Amino acid sequence: MNETNQQKLVNAGFRIIRREDHLPAYLRIKVKGGSHEWKTLEKGFATKAALNRRMDELLKDEKTVED
Repeated sequence: MNETNQQKLVNAGFRIIRREDHLPAYLRIKVKGGSHEWKTLEKGFATKAALNRRMDELLKDEKTVED
């Protein structure tokens, strides 16, 4: 998804989330919403599995999509 498509979704009231699991010591979920910038939504997950479970919970919302 490119920046233009992300902005269209944000302008339509959607929230875009992204998992960051590149470094096992720093697992987090980032969000892009009304501010049009990526910010940390949640961090401090003990495992990738915990991060993935939380992502699944967040994606149940009809106005939340994954990048």
